[in-house]
Amino acid sequence: MDPEKVREFYEQDDVVIHYARAVKSVGLWKSEALLFQRLFRADQSLLEVGCGAGRIAFGLQDLGFQDLVAIDYAKKMIQVAKAIADERSRELDFRVGDATRLNFEDASFEGVIFGFNGLMQIPSLEARQKAMREICRVLKAGSLFCFTTHDRDYPKHQKYWKKDDKDWEKGKQRSEYTERGDRIGDTDWGEMFIHVPRKSEVEELMKSTGWKLIECIPRSRLAHESKEVRDFSDECLFWVARKEG
Repeated sequence: MDPEKVREFYEQDDVVIHYARAVKSVGLWKSEALLFQRLFRADQSLLEVGCGAGRIAFGLQDLGFQDLVAIDYAKKMIQVAKAIADERSRELDFRVGDATRLNFEDASFEGVIFGFNGLMQIPSLEARQKAMREICRVLKAGSLFCFTTHDRDYPKHQKYWKKDDKDWEKGKQRSEYTERGDRIGDTDWGEMFIHVPRKSEVEELMKSTGWKLIECIPRSRLAHESKEVRDFSDECLFWVARKEG
């Protein structure tokens, strides 16, 4: 999948509006609030990667987190996030940035968050490895990284993935796919790319990029989410990893 096509999807006005509305109508998930407050102290310096229109960043600030930098590679998302901050008279550091080429010095942060399955919206394993190494680089030793993914073994979607496996076995998978688990799904705004991994794949990704796995928790075990949250996002896994050293 061409990374520029992924970027173009998130630069669409209707997609940006959808994410902007979620800042107010969805806000920080209960599971996110519970876990982030357990993992990070309010006085720590945090980086949020793939911040969209600021749903998580504004929620973190509401919880008392003040030392925040939030980046997204879609310029229009950052423009809208800044506009929302101005509307709310908030001071938040929103920047355009690429997870695979972070514009920060080594060991700049005491925690990193990559929410709403954003890591898996980076096409290709090689690019995701680059992002994981970059996040490791800008994080201080001993600090934590929290991110989410879907789970290819989630029972609800097994019919789809069994058919996908057969397509791969017959060489009939979509030409844009580079690995099993790639999915391009239809949305109200066009085709959206996401990679849906198995747990073992994520564990190997962390191992190959210098991370120590701390825990993996299904969202539903952390909290019972509102209908608005469940409509906004299907079940996912929260991963917590530590930078060793």
